[in-house]
Amino acid sequence: MKKLYIVAILLALAFIACQKDVPEPVTQPEPLLAVPPGFPAPVFPSGNELTSARWALGKRLFYDPVLSNDSTVSCASCHLASNAFSDTMAFSPGVAGRPGVRNSPTLANIGYHPYFTREGGVPTLEMQTLVPIQEHNEFDFNILLIAERLKRDTAYVRMSREAYDREPDAFVITRSIACFRKNLRERTKPLRPVFFQGKLRR
Repeated sequence: MKKLYIVAILLALAFIACQKDVPEPVTQPEPLLAVPPGFPAPVFPSGNELTSARWALGKRLFYDPVLSNDSTVSCASCHLASNAFSDTMAFSPGVAGRPGVRNSPTLANIGYHPYFTREGGVPTLEMQTLVPIQEHNEFDFNILLIAERLKRDTAYVRMSREAYDREPDAFVITRSIACFRKNLRERTKPLRPVFFQGKLRR
């Protein structure tokens, strides 16, 4: 009986040894920029190519009210992810509750726009970042003073160096926010790029 038990164990081990190793399924990481079929890839200017570090820094700044004079308003205050990154109000209020002078349009597909603001007088998305910052009825602030704020934040200094190999300054702020906006992802579903074909999804 003991011999039969040993033989059974040896046969089981031999059977296991003869089985081919089944490789585990390889899961490909989702690309940072997922362009839907039919869309060209957004153009990122030289020196501001899309990287995970730049996108993450831009996203943090987009949602941070540190960009406004009294630290009460952020980009996301008026560009709501739940509303196709647009506002639900005709005129978006700024710092101290000041009434805005224009509606906050959707940011979906903004990486494909040839110019910016309603008048079309701003040629790049990087430059457009300065508009709400300097506008009296929006952020009412100065980008150089914002940079000084960020330099006192060790997390921002670390992220800035990782993204652009420099401390927070006007270049870093405008470039990173533009980098994020060209590849928007919904806040509630961070791995879902926001692109719209035809009617906007609400």
